[in-house]
Amino acid sequence: MLLEPTALASALRYLAESLEQDYALDPAPLFAKAGFPRERTHQSGARVSQRAARHLWELSIAATGDPACGLNVGRHIRPEGLHALGYAWMSSRNLVDAFTRLCRYAEVLVTIPLNWTLQGEAGGYRFTATFPDPAHQPHEAGIDATLLALVLLAGQAVGKPVRPLAVWFQHPCRVEHARYTAAFDAPVTFDAPANGLLIDAATAEAWLPTDNPAIAAAIDQVAERYIAALGAQPVAANVRDVLVQLLPTGEVGQETVARRLNRSLSTLQRQMQAEGLSYLKVIDQTRYSL
Repeated sequence: MLLEPTALASALRYLAESLEQDYALDPAPLFAKAGFPRERTHQSGARVSQRAARHLWELSIAATGDPACGLNVGRHIRPEGLHALGYAWMSSRNLVDAFTRLCRYAEVLVTIPLNWTLQGEAGGYRFTATFPDPAHQPHEAGIDATLLALVLLAGQAVGKPVRPLAVWFQHPCRVEHARYTAAFDAPVTFDAPANGLLIDAATAEAWLPTDNPAIAAAIDQVAERYIAALGAQPVAANVRDVLVQLLPTGEVGQETVARRLNRSLSTLQRQMQAEGLSYLKVIDQTRYSL
């Protein structure tokens, strides 16, 4: 996994669409202020740092005055914007299969530490998402957008609207409760132990019209290769990510960077030498880029 958590940049494409269509706002200044070019949201497989994504959500809430703007964004999300995961979702056998793939390939969407689970229980299937690292939490509006998008994508796959039996959010309700119940057409609980959905068994187990095992298997391989590539970044790239975080503090010694990368100083120096770079060269390049 990348040292600095990242998210799939195409997800922000739908934030931009929502700003334009739902709030009549130009998203370009907000993307510029967050330091992420909007055009990158149209590049297949492009990533955005979780820090930049959170900043963009915060800027969007400030611009719209709507803490629940994620609900509008969720309505815009489409399968083709979720890289391999979107196509695998649509070619799954049923929603149980689709949510299982989501749990398996969650890093396609975001690389922060997370626990996504799907459990069967009396009368339904419970999908839950928790984020154990307090230092790496998704934005509340992003969680809103994700859960609503999953419900709507489930409806697209089934061929008719899907109504959850219940919805939970870990965050508090910051707008009228009725906005959430209307958006999900289901009871919604806030300040819950986890974020999640409960879908009835009949809906979750029903065969999907777009079921295609051969395509699903092929796309699974694409997702696995994509996730593997996220963890195959050169050491110098990881060093630059750490330096971006440390330069404002002035604590940019090699020992500090090595500790942040969970390496010994000698190991870090040897790996950088193998890439034909020195620490001083990388820090100079990083300063110049900033």
